[in-house]
Amino acid sequence: MSSLTPESSPELAKRSWFGNFISLEKDEQIFVLIRDKPLSSIKADIVHAFLSIPSLSHSVVSQNSFRAEYKSSGGPSVFQKPVKFQVRLVFEILVKEMGLYSVTFTLLTGPSRRFKRVVETIQAQLLSTHDQPSVQALAAPPPPPFLP
Repeated sequence: MSSLTPESSPELAKRSWFGNFISLEKDEQIFVLIRDKPLSSIKADIVHAFLSIPSLSHSVVSQNSFRAEYKSSGGPSVFQKPVKFQVRLVFEILVKEMGLYSVTFTLLTGPSRRFKRVVETIQAQLLSTHDQPSVQALAAPPPPPFLP
């Protein structure tokens, strides 16, 4: 007769009562695709977005990678778990002629819902700077030549 242990039966694993309300999924990823914009401009927009969000700190991990941590400023900090995530910039080789970059946000630790809200804020800033007329003008076809 075998005895059931938390290792042999996932149903017996000890769970936090609050775990049902707070999703703590790890390795959750959100992708943002940006086309026809130089890498330096995308990096600058990401850093600008980081700096514009209160309670968010970031560090540069490598040339195309950042780590960020968001600590909520409202409510008692005892119950607020910080959101830690990584941001990676990748040039998509398959569509190199289009100049397509993939910005990948990966949740490392923290509540999934808060991670999604922070990334939505960053994404809105990235896409709003991408829609500026100067950027659109770079992507627009050149005007027809003037013939006398």
